[in-house]
Amino acid sequence: MENKKGFTDTLKRLSPVTGIIALLVLSFFVSWKEVFERFREVNLPYLAPSVAFNVAFIVVETMRLRYIIGTYRLESLLRIFSLSRLVSIGTVHLAGEGLLLGALKLGGISLKSAASAILHVRCLDLGMICVVVGIYGNTIFNFFLSLVGVALISGVIWRQRGFIFLREVVLSSLFMYLFFALSVLTSAKAVGIDIGKVDVIRVSAVSVLSQFIPATPMGLGTRDLSLIALLSSFDVSREKALVFSWVEFIVISVLSLGLIYAASWLWEIIRDKKSFHHNR
Repeated sequence: MENKKGFTDTLKRLSPVTGIIALLVLSFFVSWKEVFERFREVNLPYLAPSVAFNVAFIVVETMRLRYIIGTYRLESLLRIFSLSRLVSIGTVHLAGEGLLLGALKLGGISLKSAASAILHVRCLDLGMICVVVGIYGNTIFNFFLSLVGVALISGVIWRQRGFIFLREVVLSSLFMYLFFALSVLTSAKAVGIDIGKVDVIRVSAVSVLSQFIPATPMGLGTRDLSLIALLSSFDVSREKALVFSWVEFIVISVLSLGLIYAASWLWEIIRDKKSFHHNR
């Protein structure tokens, strides 16, 4: 019994890094020379609009959370949210959510309210991803996935039916998904991923989903592996898929989040100085 418990504990400790281990194993089947060549071929002018769309996506997502939790200084929430996203990219998604939850509690939001707000927005996002992935397919699994997505979205809307900012939450969610799609499409154009626009969005949505669910057994690196596996079915080389993953979810995301964090930090300093001089 003790051996079984020890084995389970070992698996729990290893689960966050199994994605990285699998990615390291996969690296033996990737030509790193070609990866670096693909990086040199990246069309840099396309990265600017991709960063801009990703900034818009994160700002709108932060505003959506602010609608749900109520009064909270936008510049502070932007800084907290961008930092939690950076942690999610660098570790596992659940770690970033934990940081966001703790920061909101320190900011005066009750643990119950903060957890409820995060759960509601994540259910909306998860539902939308399921719908996007499910509607483009004729299998029973696709149909089931679409139903799950619709059920999640409907459940959140029903639970929040008396909420005065429900329309704003729904509209901000739609704009979020639009900006996400535009960012992914411009990144794919920069890297030279030549498949259908809908397929690019679907593949990216699934790869986000793979790290999005806290119960995923793979942790960091899962997103890259998902992208490589899915794009391989469209005859995209592993090297190009890996470059696309790093460009979209590391380079673009880190640049966007860094810009937002710096801007919100400066915004808060300027606002505090103005408030100080006004009170004098």
